[in-house]
Amino acid sequence: MGSKNDEFFKEVVKIVGKEFASAEREDIVPYCRDEVSQALKTYDADYVVVPGTAEEVQAIVKLANKTKTPLYPYSYGTNLSGATMPRKGGAVVVLRRLNKILKIDEETQTATIEPGVTWAKLIFETKKVGLEPLPLGGGPHTGGPIGNYNLGGGSTGSIDLNEVVSLEAILPNGELIRTGSAAFRGMEVTNPYFRIAWGPNMNELFRGSMGIYGIVTKMVRRLYPVRAIEEPIQIAFPDVESIVGGMRDVTKLGICKQIVGTNRYQTAAIAATSDVFHNQEEFRKLEDSLPEFLMMAKISCYNEKQAQVYRELINEAITKNKGKIITFEGYVKETLSQLWGGSSVSAIHYLRHEPHLMAFVYVPPHMIPGAMKLAHQLLAKLDYRMHSSSGRDIPPRIWLSPWERTECFMMEFDIEFNPMDKASIEKFRQFMPLYFQETMKYGSAQASAGFFRQMEPGLLPSYSKLLRDIKNAVDPNHIMAPAQVFKDI
Repeated sequence: MGSKNDEFFKEVVKIVGKEFASAEREDIVPYCRDEVSQALKTYDADYVVVPGTAEEVQAIVKLANKTKTPLYPYSYGTNLSGATMPRKGGAVVVLRRLNKILKIDEETQTATIEPGVTWAKLIFETKKVGLEPLPLGGGPHTGGPIGNYNLGGGSTGSIDLNEVVSLEAILPNGELIRTGSAAFRGMEVTNPYFRIAWGPNMNELFRGSMGIYGIVTKMVRRLYPVRAIEEPIQIAFPDVESIVGGMRDVTKLGICKQIVGTNRYQTAAIAATSDVFHNQEEFRKLEDSLPEFLMMAKISCYNEKQAQVYRELINEAITKNKGKIITFEGYVKETLSQLWGGSSVSAIHYLRHEPHLMAFVYVPPHMIPGAMKLAHQLLAKLDYRMHSSSGRDIPPRIWLSPWERTECFMMEFDIEFNPMDKASIEKFRQFMPLYFQETMKYGSAQASAGFFRQMEPGLLPSYSKLLRDIKNAVDPNHIMAPAQVFKDI
């Protein structure tokens, strides 16, 4: 652990103030743990630092270069897979105080925000002017970061989800960089709205890179109109093949604002009230009442005439795939509707079962059923069982969504474990590397650079070399999230 007598700590207190820096373990540990920490190797930082401005972030980075102190950016704590573990100690740089919405521009339909802004806050403020962001994953991860959670993609039906128009970041060497048109001095004020100005789209350097190329301090993010009719359409499917076909054909229509699918067990976990969730008999009834797979397609229309055409087109597409439009009543209708609203209630529902790691697969639509079969086979091989509040053994809870049109679909398996059961933890540890090895053989890539550590040997040497060369160029002292992506730097 660090000490208050260390040069880094004494100097960083001068930058942020003594109330926003600590070398005490009880202050540091919460920023070094997440939901799966009981099953993974844990690492502790030496300090936690909470800057309040981009200038303070830049000063911290310059200090870290001077003292050779590793830094690990941490936006708001929505971290479920060890993504911000400080593998080399140093300081966790918490960005929650950078939480300002700096501008909402109705003409360009964008918001200029800092990385600590939450989904709920952005949704609330933008709806005042008839706009909204599209949250990743359909909306359950509210209260989490918008800034440094730059994986891209999401549950869109017809929108190419390159949400970041331009951004500002502090590079690991302490220099400030802006991307897009904002890279030209002065245009960060007059016109930061052209994404691919001056050559390559430099936003992509920061998307999904786990903070190794710098700390994002500001971004211009796309917004979308809130129209007179914002209607989620619920569609039941009998099996995975039919929901994949229905989702593919509805996505191709290009008329949905958001699309997401869940299996019966994920739907039940989200739909249940607290009383139902903790009542085994009632929860079993809820599970039994739900379709095997549920797709929710949200349309956004100016008037009823347009909405009726959209409904007819969707119905035609899903009927060909054994789908059927259904409606819910009572609490189920209310809780499922929260998926689209950035509700913290929905986030709590999504996370209230056993601790879990989200195991992803990204493949073309026709490969999704095979990927699900593969995951189930691996679980069966290990006799790895997950449990429902109904008392049943169940397959993993599932999310399904198009990952930018129909190029790939994302299927997420929630792989749960009992943190109080050593045997459960051991099976979890056995399953995860096996899963990623086998799905990679199957043809699935991964969205986050966090997988680079294990998968670098399989990448083209030229690809790996380019990423390493960029890292070495902007981080000569290797202080920014060391060992987070590359094992050795």
